Amino acid sequence: MKYRYTSFFPPDRTLKFIKKSIVSIEVFGPKDSKNFDALVDSGADCSLFNIQVAEVLGIDLSKARPARFTGISGQIDGYRLEKIKIKVDGLNESIKIPVCFIESPTVSLLLGQEGFFDQYRIRFEKDHDTFEITPAKK
Repeated sequence: MKYRYTSFFPPDRTLKFIKKSIVSIEVFGPKDSKNFDALVDSGADCSLFNIQVAEVLGIDLSKARPARFTGISGQIDGYRLEKIKIKVDGLNESIKIPVCFIESPTVSLLLGQEGFFDQYRIRFEKDHDTFEITPAKK
């Protein structure tokens, strides 16, 4: 499925707008599901969701494994669960991926390499203003 890049204006209005690979996903909790926009990020080792996503969906983090992450903004502590069910808008099948939940003012939902890129073929075509997500053939 092909998706168009989403344009954002940076806080510093003297800079040019930024295009990001944003896709709508459904995230499933124990009793409910909700739709969110997520950044498809080939530079992220794992998927990161803001801890508020777990709270909204009633996902219990008490059994999650503590984890520490290092990124562009330094180190942050979080909680890792191995099987969070998601469904990408426009694709037929839902999948389960490992997700690390963190408290961060800058991260809402980020789909990274482990789990997500293992199950999908991702092709970025920024020169055509599109990116494509298709199930990986195994």
